[in-house]
Order: sequence, then C-alpha cells, then structure tokens
Amino acid sequence: MNKIILLSISLVLFVALVFLYMKPMEEKHTNVASKRKAEHFPEKMQKKEPLMPKMSPNKASKPTKNKENIPTDKQEEGQTQTILYETLSIEEAKLITPPRKNIAPIAAIRITQKMSQLQSNDTLALSDIEGEDYTLTIHSTHQNNDGSTSTTASYEDEGITYTTTITQSAKSNYITLSTANGLYEIETRAGTGYIYRTDSIRKALQSRTPNDVIILPIPKNASSE
Repeated sequence: MNKIILLSISLVLFVALVFLYMKPMEEKHTNVASKRKAEHFPEKMQKKEPLMPKMSPNKASKPTKNKENIPTDKQEEGQTQTILYETLSIEEAKLITPPRKNIAPIAAIRITQKMSQLQSNDTLALSDIEGEDYTLTIHSTHQNNDGSTSTTASYEDEGITYTTTITQSAKSNYITLSTANGLYEIETRAGTGYIYRTDSIRKALQSRTPNDVIILPIPKNASSE
C-alpha cells in the first residue's frame, strides 16, 4: 500500500516537472516563430490601416470648383473677340443720320468699338446681316496719316476665304464686307449708320447715269419759202 502511494506521488511530481519544463520551451518557440514571420513580412506586421473619420450625411464634403480652370471665352489663348456694333431700328437711326437717297438699307447699326484697339489674330463679330453672323479674324491694322485706321480681316466658308476692309475715322466708318451671300457695304456717320447690299447701290447708281446720246430738237423755220 505504501509503495502504491509513493508511486502515485512520484508520478504526479514527474508530470508537474515536465509541464514546468515544457511551458518556457513553448513560449520560446512561439517568440522565435513570430520574429521570423516579422522578418519575412515586415510591411504586413507594421502597416496599420488609418481610421476613417465618421461623417454625417448632412455634412458630407462637396467637390469644389477650380475657378482658374473655368473657361470664360470660347476663343483660343491669345485671342480677343470684339463686337463691332449694336443693331438699331431703321426708324431710330433716321433720327440721328439719314440713309443714302434712293437706296433701301437692310439694317441700321451703332458702332461701339474702336478698331485701333484691335490687334492681329483678334476676332471681330459682325452680327445679324440678313440673319447671318460673321466672325472675322484680324490680319492687320494700320494707322493712317489723317488719323483714320485701316483694318484688313477675313473669314472662311467651305474652304473659301472672304476678305473685309474697314476704314474708321473720328467721324465716319466704311466697311466692305465680302461673304458667301454677296457683298455688303456698311457706312456710318457719328457712329450711327446703315448696312446696304452692294448690288442695290450699283443699281441705284446705274439708274442715275445720263444717256451718252443727246438728241437735239429740230428748229422750226421762222418763215416758209
């Protein structure tokens, strides 16, 4: 009986010693494995995902517009588009300056822009000429000795270039406009004037041309023989 009790006590002590011995060995093995894993995968062991701040639906951020990137004009960089005139009614223009005699204008205008302020490659808008708008590109601007300004411009339509000349002085403006719909002449005095079709001007001038042949009346004899 005593032998059995001694064997039981010895067995318990043996198991306790083995358990105490194996526990530090297991912890050491675990630490070594973790160290090796960290050496092989340093980014995964050290990287931490940032915490995203919670935002209420009413305070969600809205995308902001960059005002510097908002286009303010359809023209290319280095170009300026200018509107040469504003349209008037013919009755209103007649109160300021009369149109040409015997020639019916198609529109009345008031000049709002000085040509001397324009440069090469600027664009010039001539609007509402028999329902059409024309955007001209300035080629050259020349200051004349009398103080007037002469400007040459053009536009393209279906591969054809149409040229316009503009002469502007302190008191008057004269424009010859070549378009796909025909020729036009624009004349103003004191900033107000009219748009004419060139063929109407030519017809009016031709109707006033005197005949080349003059027929003299036959004088009557004072007394018969």
